[in-house]
Amino acid sequence: MSKHPFIVIEGNIGVGKTSLAKSLASKWNYDLLLEEFERNEFLHDFYLDPSKVGFQTELRFILDRYNQLKLALENETPLISDYFIEKSLIFAENSLSARDFSLFKEVYDVLFSKIRRPDLYVYLNSDVNRLRSNILKRDRKMEQGISVEYLDQINKGYLKYVSAHKQLNSLVIDTSKSDFIRHPEHLLEIEQLIQSSLPQVFQE
Repeated sequence: MSKHPFIVIEGNIGVGKTSLAKSLASKWNYDLLLEEFERNEFLHDFYLDPSKVGFQTELRFILDRYNQLKLALENETPLISDYFIEKSLIFAENSLSARDFSLFKEVYDVLFSKIRRPDLYVYLNSDVNRLRSNILKRDRKMEQGISVEYLDQINKGYLKYVSAHKQLNSLVIDTSKSDFIRHPEHLLEIEQLIQSSLPQVFQE
């Protein structure tokens, strides 16, 4: 493993991946990379009608994610990110037609081959009803129409990805009954799980 570890915190919409990434980066003095999803000029229209701008939305996302990751990884410093490029594949498979997804997958394969793999891929898994509640609480207008069915599809996509990529050093954490934002002991439990998956980094 590189002496500059690269840790990814991934998860469904509303699971708290950004909050966790911020907490860990601050505590461990890692660089922090957060997805700049607001920059996607197609996203608002996508939530209104995915069939019209689905391909444009996913293409913009994957290009932005690739460029942000590539730049951040060039610094050769310990890094925690709240996304990885595979996110584009998971969401695209749920939003694009078979024809559009086939073309998108070709783009993805080219970009994926050029990106460093994370030393640890953490997936925060949660009950979809809990996710839906979190989305409503944070009150981002364009997210309010996201259905439980859509969240369930994304959950299944992530778990399928982790299961299919045995070479990936992955850690699945069930956060359905924890609240690491309000309860420090829950955050500590997650920290310890991550540290045990990267023992050489946290040796005294």
